[in-house]
Amino acid sequence: MEPEAVDAELRRHLVRHGLLEAAQPTCWKIENSKLSGRGVIASRDIAVDELVYADAAVVQGPRCYSKYLPLCVSCYKTGCVLFPCDRGCGLPVCSEVCQNDPHHVEAECAYLKGLEPTCGSGWSLELLQAVVPIRALMLPKELTRVFYSLQCHEAAQHGREVDMLKSNVKGDIDADDEELMRRVCRAMDTNSFETAVIRGGKSTSLRALFPVGALTNHQCVPNTRHIVNAEGELLVYAAVPIAEGQEITMSYADVLWDTQMRRHFLLATKHFACQCPRCTDVTECGSLLGALSCAIDNCQGNLLPNTPLSLNCPWTCNECGLIIKGRQISSIRAGIIAATEEFKYENPRKVLRFVNKELSLLVPETNYVMMEMMFRIVSLFGRAEGCTWSELTDEELNIKILYCKKLIQCLDTLNCGNCTKKGLILYELYCANAEKVKRISSKESNVCTLLKNQIDSSANENVLLEAMKILKSDIVAPHDYREIYNEKLLLTQKIEDIKII
Repeated sequence: MEPEAVDAELRRHLVRHGLLEAAQPTCWKIENSKLSGRGVIASRDIAVDELVYADAAVVQGPRCYSKYLPLCVSCYKTGCVLFPCDRGCGLPVCSEVCQNDPHHVEAECAYLKGLEPTCGSGWSLELLQAVVPIRALMLPKELTRVFYSLQCHEAAQHGREVDMLKSNVKGDIDADDEELMRRVCRAMDTNSFETAVIRGGKSTSLRALFPVGALTNHQCVPNTRHIVNAEGELLVYAAVPIAEGQEITMSYADVLWDTQMRRHFLLATKHFACQCPRCTDVTECGSLLGALSCAIDNCQGNLLPNTPLSLNCPWTCNECGLIIKGRQISSIRAGIIAATEEFKYENPRKVLRFVNKELSLLVPETNYVMMEMMFRIVSLFGRAEGCTWSELTDEELNIKILYCKKLIQCLDTLNCGNCTKKGLILYELYCANAEKVKRISSKESNVCTLLKNQIDSSANENVLLEAMKILKSDIVAPHDYREIYNEKLLLTQKIEDIKII
């Protein structure tokens, strides 16, 4: 499909979902990309934090890997009792309401019942994992065209959901249906987004295909951030100012991963080797996320790759000039990752002890593994069982604040702008600062001290506002954040109503 035809198809998709008026001008257009294939290009200057586009999912459903918990096919609830749908489709539901939901009954349920599942009176996890391509069969013709406007991986492993479906039913699948479902699987593997729904206060991970999002190419320092709201819409905002004619990009990998980790992940999942400016810079924009400690005693230098785009190149110390072969570097990295995996999902206090006693001896403070551990501690201190706000020591609270600041400094060094990860860290910093002010206020009665705490609280309110400006209505943000955001939104609306009166 030519870029102009894809552009027109995507605009029709947005109009159908009420996210764009017919003939409404946008700040983007679809053109051939200098990065890969087609891309989303800025049609005018876009200001930081401006909404670039809102997108609606063509299809959404369960993830296709067993590491994710089974869920109700209708409401997506997890961690509850599931029973097989009485209609014999072989899919799990959590209630009579979900079993009788027309969206389920008239779609995947009717289709699977006609194919006679082999799971008898039970339900099948493999059929659950194959729901997304089945749902695509129920879409109107004009919507299925979207799957043919996107790039797809053609390798044999892409389409496993269809293979699982065929091995779990007695009936034969129509050849045209199979061709479309395989196309959908390939398009999903290439372009899908992780999304989520909140059920019972818990987040359930799903996958969805957002067409405009799918055409937005990758950069390791992207110029946008994206969130998914409660309506399941993908909202893409400018993380930094974007000039007219510049390509609009997002990151398909964690921005705090180092070059080797990002490139390995992108090659394994998206089948391309990134060669962006960050990947070709030995220092990664000065962040030193990939740096390793020099092996020479008393040398404070960092080992850096000679040619970052090569996975097997020698590394050289930037202080003493020591050269380490690529094979040895791979062994060192594997050892560090193995040591880290043992503690990654432990209690945050154990993670902190590992960081202080072991990890700090293995890698420089700037290394991505260290940043990953810091982010985990920041995310869990104040929230994990046994480490709630009242259970944290003053020292642990100060460590959380320190780690927040170090992580934000790293993101700023990378020039990630107002990225989502920064918003999450800012909110954790706000919570930690608020707890610290609360503790000081309860201990001190001195007027000057109390006045200083009021000033600190005012500055901390600005941290919250900055976090809210970035995260907005992100459904995967912490539950307490969403409560604060909704309260602020309601207060703003009341003030606006008073002004009108």
